[in-house]
Amino acid sequence: MPLLWRVLAINAVVLVVAVAVLLLTPVTVSDPPTIAEIAALFAGVLAVLLVLWLLLHRAFVPLERLAAFARRVDPLRPGERAAVGSSDPQVAATTRAINEMIERLERERRESAREALSAQEAERIRIARELHDEVGQTLTAVVLQLERAARDAAARDVAAREAPHPRDAAAPSDAAPARDELLEHVEEARELARHAAEEVREIARRLRPEALDDLGIASALVSLATASGRHSGVRVSHRIDGALPPLGDDAELVVYRVAQEALTNVARHAGADAAELLLEAAPAGCVTLTVRDHGAGFDPSAVAGGERGIRGMRERAVLVDARLEIDSAPGAGTIVRLTIPCGASAANRSAADANTGAAAADRGAADANTGASAANRGAADADTGAADAKGGAR
Repeated sequence: MPLLWRVLAINAVVLVVAVAVLLLTPVTVSDPPTIAEIAALFAGVLAVLLVLWLLLHRAFVPLERLAAFARRVDPLRPGERAAVGSSDPQVAATTRAINEMIERLERERRESAREALSAQEAERIRIARELHDEVGQTLTAVVLQLERAARDAAARDVAAREAPHPRDAAAPSDAAPARDELLEHVEEARELARHAAEEVREIARRLRPEALDDLGIASALVSLATASGRHSGVRVSHRIDGALPPLGDDAELVVYRVAQEALTNVARHAGADAAELLLEAAPAGCVTLTVRDHGAGFDPSAVAGGERGIRGMRERAVLVDARLEIDSAPGAGTIVRLTIPCGASAANRSAADANTGAAAADRGAADANTGASAANRGAADADTGAADAKGGAR
């Protein structure tokens, strides 16, 4: 029975019973009414209201359950749906409409997040390439020029020591401290430039790992574990299943970024000296990534979604319909587990191919810019050679 008719039927039954009680019982109201009669009337009204509340509460229980479900829906935990089990057709129709609305919202959120993160990754690729091709090569050229300057200064120093000097000229030993100080400054500048070039290459690698594009997810995770242990001091052991099913580009990128964020959290927050990274095929899903440590741990319910990169990991998991689980407790370490269903990787391959085409266009433009910058560097080297020739003539 529809909810409206059920409410009307309950009210009608209660009113009919109340009228029958008044008609069939020797209840009279004098004029003016006595206190006992007024009390009896109030007691009857309260009894009617209590019966109505008991009966209507049962009628509205499905709506209360539906409201509780709507309040606990989390966009970052997709897949949960309300059970359509009510005998009331109106409540069942409302439940189905809410489920359809959640499905549309999840689909739109997934598509918008995929577009946003695809744009983000394309920008990461562009910045990493410019850092490597422009800044990195410029710093490398600076290192080479400083090494050349140091060699030239040393050669001039040797020539000055071997050349004959007039009696009134300063002895070569008098200028030696100044030359040594100059060489020391040149060496310091060369080391700083070399360190800056290494930092630029490391930043470019973190922005877009070359191993992921060239060798696949397994090699990229091994490289990530090694680099993370080298920079953070946390010993990261890894075990990669050799029989992994093929993953799409989107799924591989999600696995890599989640592992990267989890290892970063281990280094920053866990206080652990060791961590474990696992990538294996799972019966329940296509691939399962696990990052485990035995550090300080935390209470996941007390941590806001934006802290520790949890929100970013969940948003990336939504892209490929994956399930992200974080199991942690204070003093008990942390386990981050990402499970990617088999259908997700196949469904995302077409979108990944489109993104690959766009990235190829970007690479073409970047290669053109690299060629221009190489030409500029060649001209600069020519100018430097001409200046060196003039210096030698002098």
